[in-house]
Amino acid sequence: MIDSRGYSRSRIASRAIEAYLIQILKTGFFHADPHPGNLAIDVDEALIYYDFGMMGDIKSFTRERLLGLFYSVYEKDAKKVMQGLIDLEALQPTGDMSAVRRSIQFFLDNLLNQRPDQQQTLAAIGEDLFAIATDQPFRFPSTFTFVIRAFSTLEGIGYILDPDFSFPKIAAPYAQELLDLRQQQRSGPQLVQEIRKQANDARTSTISMPYRVQQIEEIVKQLESGDLKLRVRVLESERAARKATILQMATMYTVIGGTLLNLGVTFTSQGSQMFANGSFIGAGVFLTLLIRSMQRVNKLDKFEKMI
Repeated sequence: MIDSRGYSRSRIASRAIEAYLIQILKTGFFHADPHPGNLAIDVDEALIYYDFGMMGDIKSFTRERLLGLFYSVYEKDAKKVMQGLIDLEALQPTGDMSAVRRSIQFFLDNLLNQRPDQQQTLAAIGEDLFAIATDQPFRFPSTFTFVIRAFSTLEGIGYILDPDFSFPKIAAPYAQELLDLRQQQRSGPQLVQEIRKQANDARTSTISMPYRVQQIEEIVKQLESGDLKLRVRVLESERAARKATILQMATMYTVIGGTLLNLGVTFTSQGSQMFANGSFIGAGVFLTLLIRSMQRVNKLDKFEKMI
């Protein structure tokens, strides 16, 4: 019907994303279930939303942080993106943050411009991804559950309507509009206030610089004297140790499960069916644990092949 009426598929896909960016970043009140059954096209190709039983609300301070994160992604600044995620409580400032920063920068430099092969992507940042997976610094705030779900749905609609659909291309003009608006907001008194803040930060850094140099000297002395030790992460060793632990547990599950199975057979031959059934159930439990352990080993092996 869309084609028969001469509507533009690419324009409809673009408007779906633009409308959602406006709802989330400008109004903070958005439709939380924009699947195809809840969307229609008017005669002028305007979007019509149905079924407002599932709506989402983003508070003003959270929306400001989202805007800051949006700016940072547009500027491809990994440090600012990290800080934005921390402000949104989606990233905990713990663990190997250097690996997080490198991975974010990789995605900003590559995935925003093209859709590379997944295996090549994992191969390029495999070690960093392993460090991130080990430390688990990312959290998923409940506030954005519906946001991510809605964007996933809209992205699927976009690719169905237009094979050349690209979220970054659609969001770029909108991002430029937001950047221009931000520059206007920073003019006048706010600009003076920001310059004053930067001057204060520079003065503070200048004053604290001798103390920081002294701290560096003390750390170097501690390293030389052996009073301070550095923990160096060897990711290959960590993966091997994790795999060995899983295999060790799998061996234990096999031994216990086999023992219970033998006991079940013995009890059955002796006529103690109740004890036999209990042994068989226990053997089944440990067999299940063994299968899960082997699945975890296979996942680790698959990940190592990718990186």
